[in-house]
Amino acid sequence: METIKSRVVRILDQEFLDAVRDIIVKETKKIVQSETRKIVQEETKKIVQSETRKIVQEETKKIVQSETRKIVQEETAKLSAQVEENTQILRALESNKDIQNARMDRMEHDLAQLLGSNKKIEDLEDRYIHHSHRIVIDTSEAVEKDAS
Repeated sequence: METIKSRVVRILDQEFLDAVRDIIVKETKKIVQSETRKIVQEETKKIVQSETRKIVQEETKKIVQSETRKIVQEETAKLSAQVEENTQILRALESNKDIQNARMDRMEHDLAQLLGSNKKIEDLEDRYIHHSHRIVIDTSEAVEKDAS
């Protein structure tokens, strides 16, 4: 009988060990699954944060480029209007300069004429003031006198 009892005890011990082993395997699987979930969640969170950061940077870059392009276009339009106005002013000034140059040329010509006329007048005055006459008195002999 001892052998049956010892066999039964061995079988029961084996069943108990198998049951304990199954419980340990199940609990280990639960723990591994739980830890794996935690690791996956943490890694997923890191990946999502990293990808979100990249997307935000790319979108921010696009927005900044777009806004910069708009500002540059607006400023360019303002500058274009100013350049056009300045160009018109310069053309008007060049035209005015040409008119003034023509007037100056005319004035120089008129001045040259006046100087020529003045020179003629001075020559005439000089000849009038410093002229000489010859006076002839009818006497028996002719005498010539200088009026100076």
